[in-house]
Amino acid sequence: MSLSNWTLAQIWIEESRPEEVAEPWVTTSAFGIFVNLFVFHRFVAKNMSSFYIMCSSKTISNSMILFCYLVFNGPVSVIRRYYGPEVLNMLLNQMAAYGIYVQGPMTQVCISFNRFLIIYFATMAKRKNGRTATVVALAICWSISLFVTVVGMPGNCTNIFNYDILTWDNLDPCVDTLADMVMYWIGVLAVISNTFNVVVAIKLIVSATKPHMDSVASKRRRKTSRRLFLQSCFQDWIYLLDTINSMYIYTWFADIIWQFFFTIFSNLFVHVMDGCIMLFFNYEKKRSAMMSMPKKRDVTVINVTF
Repeated sequence: MSLSNWTLAQIWIEESRPEEVAEPWVTTSAFGIFVNLFVFHRFVAKNMSSFYIMCSSKTISNSMILFCYLVFNGPVSVIRRYYGPEVLNMLLNQMAAYGIYVQGPMTQVCISFNRFLIIYFATMAKRKNGRTATVVALAICWSISLFVTVVGMPGNCTNIFNYDILTWDNLDPCVDTLADMVMYWIGVLAVISNTFNVVVAIKLIVSATKPHMDSVASKRRRKTSRRLFLQSCFQDWIYLLDTINSMYIYTWFADIIWQFFFTIFSNLFVHVMDGCIMLFFNYEKKRSAMMSMPKKRDVTVINVTF
């Protein structure tokens, strides 16, 4: 991301440095970590399906990115002073901007594909245990994240957080090339994931228009499928919105606060919202299950596989 000459000139004007804007970072980051770890605890406390294994992986990547803001970007912006070696700034912001960030959209593709399999091939999905395939898919996603993190570390091909402008600062063309590659990759992932979502939505709409003479358990399964589908859609959309912010909307104005909100704050907030979405849908699912269990024989275990 290259900064305009106007913005670079403004960073030397004391009145244009909105340090107070950065103060909520620490609170927002801490809240986001709490939400994501709370969701992670809820998932691992049960016999997790492949869907929840993937969601748990997302809570970990979300927490890692928010941790970068909590321990470095936020405090540095408030005290207006760097601490630690320069490589700390490079590594943490490379993780937050590129490396660990791409983990979220890649996992969303896996989640959307999981919804597609469950809706269209429910019988086959019930017969097969897809946890091994899920773990392999997540291992590939994490390996790509590690590669993207370290590929920009040599030389100057990395992001450095600049507390004067409250966002990432880079002047080397190599950084722009890496940023474009990552952003377009995320855009492709968003198209793939949302294509699965559209196909699943068509199936759910068609199914809803047909008369059903199903049991209570069957109706409960359909309701759960709709809820988990909506969860997947919302998670996809927030990453797509953040990608649009980082690629296009931030360029509309050179004002520091505008670029701050549509680059680095958007990057932070998407991981807070991702955790909140998982918490909301998981909480509602659990509450509904508790309300529908007056009799022990009514309890139905819903197995979601990859």
